[in-house]
Amino acid sequence: MTYTTRIAPSPTGDFHIGTARTAYFNWLAARASGGRFILRIDDTDLARNNDASIAVIHDCLDWLGLVPDAVYRQSDRLDLYRGIADDLIHRGLAVTADNGGVLLKGGCSAPWNDIISGHAVPGDVHHDLASGQVLIKADGMPVYHFASVVDDIDMGVNLVIRGMDHHTNTYRHAGLYKALDATLPDFAHLGLITMNKKKLSKRDAAASLLGYRDGGTDPDAMLNFLLRMGWGPRQDDKSMALIDRDRAVDLFLSAGKMKSSPAAMDLDKLASFNRKYISRKRG
Repeated sequence: MTYTTRIAPSPTGDFHIGTARTAYFNWLAARASGGRFILRIDDTDLARNNDASIAVIHDCLDWLGLVPDAVYRQSDRLDLYRGIADDLIHRGLAVTADNGGVLLKGGCSAPWNDIISGHAVPGDVHHDLASGQVLIKADGMPVYHFASVVDDIDMGVNLVIRGMDHHTNTYRHAGLYKALDATLPDFAHLGLITMNKKKLSKRDAAASLLGYRDGGTDPDAMLNFLLRMGWGPRQDDKSMALIDRDRAVDLFLSAGKMKSSPAAMDLDKLASFNRKYISRKRG
């Protein structure tokens, strides 16, 4: 299987460890399968977007060496979202709300496949989430769920790797794929990154990626650290102590698996990786 993957960060603040892990795993799946890795800037929240955050996204990916094959901004694609919403209205599958927005008319979720945890079958609560979704807000901007699904279909994305916090969203998205008569991609929901047994927060000082770059962390050490927070080799022995980016491409799909269990943010482990990579590069 050749995978087209993507990462879709919002330009509203720092680029965090969880986003970096998502980017790396999607990059690995694309490179390991001879596919494409897309960067899509989710900049439809006009009140919160800022250009400095867009620069941070590019700086972080550049530092890690995760070069995308294509870059898009959702704000450049508003005509596409509106056109598809209008088509749903024309087909009787959506309606215009009193405030000028667009709502999905009825609808329900659909089964989907998670390559980590297996087949997911929606229940009544999931059908309720998918039914009557807002597609276009009163200000004319698309809702995240709608824009994301439209883009994934348009860009041929067939594998979506993201955090477990999106698991419920996937039932909403499955309903949109059904309404749009489109084939669902495969999904992979990674276990959340935790610190002190709590979900890593954007407010945690340890979460921002550029702080590590500026503090002298080796990018290959960071990639190795990210890899082991959510992926493991089938044969985990001393030969797997260090897995650089090129080796990770070889191993990611064929010799290991992603994990849905929580992953602890072990800063001592990161420091250990950093010492080893710096020592190896010094010869």
